[in-house]
Amino acid sequence: MNILCLNTGFTNADIVLHFEGKDYFTTTDSSAKHSENLLPEIEKLLEKVCKNGETTSEVLNRIDVISVVTGPGSFTGLRIGISTAKAIALTHEHMCIVSLGSLELIAKLSKNKQKTAILDALSGYYFVSCFEGDLCTLEPKMITSGELSNFKNFVSIEKLNFETELVSFSPENLLKLSLEKIDKNQFTSEANLLPLYIRPSQAEANLNENKVKNN
Repeated sequence: MNILCLNTGFTNADIVLHFEGKDYFTTTDSSAKHSENLLPEIEKLLEKVCKNGETTSEVLNRIDVISVVTGPGSFTGLRIGISTAKAIALTHEHMCIVSLGSLELIAKLSKNKQKTAILDALSGYYFVSCFEGDLCTLEPKMITSGELSNFKNFVSIEKLNFETELVSFSPENLLKLSLEKIDKNQFTSEANLLPLYIRPSQAEANLNENKVKNN
């Protein structure tokens, strides 16, 4: 099975190509713009497996599954990754889609059985999701800093100002979670592939604020 994995929800973008039993990884640096670099980086990975005059389009036709991180994370980054995955899947009808949650991915990196994956949502808010082993016991939600005491065993990719197990995303872990979901037949449709926005974007927040003022 050949798989293409995308994670554009954060500063760096991870791309993984699992092709004919071999793994190919690339991670953009923090200065890279996902909108400008994602497709060229995918192209570079596809070029690595071309043989005997094969084109990257022909290689892409042999991809069975595309997986993508759906959030929470960067509004813009998530949109870019998801729209790219959708475009590829729509033009390759045989391709299956796997949706990956960023908090689920973070939890997978912790060795604790009970853990709370957490991300800073800014302005005193946090995104959290709780896990018992691989089982999600609390779906992703947003909480205030005052609610942090209700949770324990925090794990995050960010350094926070309270005790937290710090882990790092890696292309290898992105592929590992994708393979686990594939083994469990946890696929999604193109129509249901949506970014996980737990809080409104700043533009939406400003619009709602203006509506309140005008009323």
